Amino acid sequence: MPISPENKARYPKDWALRSRFVRFYRAGNKCEWCGAENHQPHPVTGSRVVLTCAHIFDHRPEAASLLNLAALCQRCHNQHDAPMRRQNRRDRRNRRATNQLKLWRLIHDNKS
Repeated sequence: MPISPENKARYPKDWALRSRFVRFYRAGNKCEWCGAENHQPHPVTGSRVVLTCAHIFDHRPEAASLLNLAALCQRCHNQHDAPMRRQNRRDRRNRRATNQLKLWRLIHDNKS
């Protein structure tokens, strides 16, 4: 997954080196969870595998210790991140609803 521009400064300066080390040296060019080989068809999905470097325990970009990183295929990375993404969607929806309610109250309070 590419690093979003707004988060780029939060990653360590040597992020590219850490990511390469985890994916190609430590993991041996394979997903550390399911063993799918980089640039080969995935054994389950059949899609071409592209290894990514995932934050496992602490999802903050600053938490880039090698013990917190794993080389994962897209399938494993998406499955790992799914609960966090669901929670982020819920939080965004709740914030939007709260802001709409505040706006509604502001409009209707000014009518009185």
